[in-house]
Amino acid sequence: MTFVGIESVVYVARDMKKSKKFFSDWGLKKIKDGKSGTVFETRIGSQIVLRPKDAKDLPRAAAAGVDFREVVWGVSSKRDLAAIKRELAPDHDLRIDKDGTIHTTDPNGFGIGFRVWKHKRSLKPTRAGVNTPGNRERINEVSRFYERAHPIRIGHIVFFTPDMKATEDFYKKRLGFIVSDRYAGGAGVFLRYAAESDHHNMFLINRPTGKPELQHLAFEVSDIHEVFGGGMHFDKCGWQIEVGPGRHPISSAYFWYFRNPCGGAVEYFCDSDYVTADWKPTAYRINRFSEWHMAEGIRVADDDKEKKRPAMAAT
Repeated sequence: MTFVGIESVVYVARDMKKSKKFFSDWGLKKIKDGKSGTVFETRIGSQIVLRPKDAKDLPRAAAAGVDFREVVWGVSSKRDLAAIKRELAPDHDLRIDKDGTIHTTDPNGFGIGFRVWKHKRSLKPTRAGVNTPGNRERINEVSRFYERAHPIRIGHIVFFTPDMKATEDFYKKRLGFIVSDRYAGGAGVFLRYAAESDHHNMFLINRPTGKPELQHLAFEVSDIHEVFGGGMHFDKCGWQIEVGPGRHPISSAYFWYFRNPCGGAVEYFCDSDYVTADWKPTAYRINRFSEWHMAEGIRVADDDKEKKRPAMAAT
């Protein structure tokens, strides 16, 4: 099975007007808007699908009050879809669309789908030049500043799961996902869908006494300057910061999280580790979310009125 990325994520929007403004402010392009729902796209075509709560044919919620409904994984070809169908049909209820898209659920009851997906455009490096001793990439040029972010793609998805073993086994043994790293004792596992890939495309967090939920959805941007520019713009739009900006010690990525009115959080990230089959997983004994982070965002001089900057922290 050859996976090529997260093609789309479907939410029920309890407040369509608020949710549409949220993803528009986030930097996504609205490509469809009607009674059945609204669709937003990243730069390569990863989609956010917002459906009203009374829409027909909604994927079922994994638990009461969960508005995340489905993640659709893009695959390379119809051959991949056929392989997934052969693997899952014996013990899963499958719904298959006219275009061949397969819909089912994972062990948590999360909606998952699989669709042949061709990116609109290839990923090309667009980061600002970096000057380091002995390697000057940016000469006679002011570095880049971003007034807002325009996410390239959906990079990974993170779930709280009450049954870590069953969920990890499903994605590894049935779909071929690979462990990149884990927290010792079963607290969490980072998974990728190919031997050569970003550090993780999915992260599972153990929640043995709680309900299954989406924890966050991560959107990749070009560089750290776009993380900062996008986060500051989104903050000024009035959306609530979850945490950040900061940097993860596992995956090395820079991040900034905001609360999502459709549940969980959304993340701008950049500069994640990229690994191959030679990567050796580590079982981390200490769960460190960040190398450092700012708890409540960045405040900058605005109209010559200096605002407070919260202290940095690491956890």
